[in-house]
Amino acid sequence: MLKISATKLRNNLFEYLKKASGGETIIIQKNKKDVARMGPIHKINWRDKISIKPKILVSEEEFIKPIEDIWMDYE
Repeated sequence: MLKISATKLRNNLFEYLKKASGGETIIIQKNKKDVARMGPIHKINWRDKISIKPKILVSEEEFIKPIEDIWMDYE
């Protein structure tokens, strides 16, 4: 989240519009007080922004299969 003055927004409007359309939220200040918020109209799906996707190294059946020695302790 960026905080910028109204003057800075006026002087660089298209730069901040591009940032807002890319998902960034921008707080606009007047006399160092928050007066407005600018952001994207449509929320960006956070799942699309994840760069690291974990890989499961075992099959689904093996993943949910109970561990025998721990299971025996509860019987």
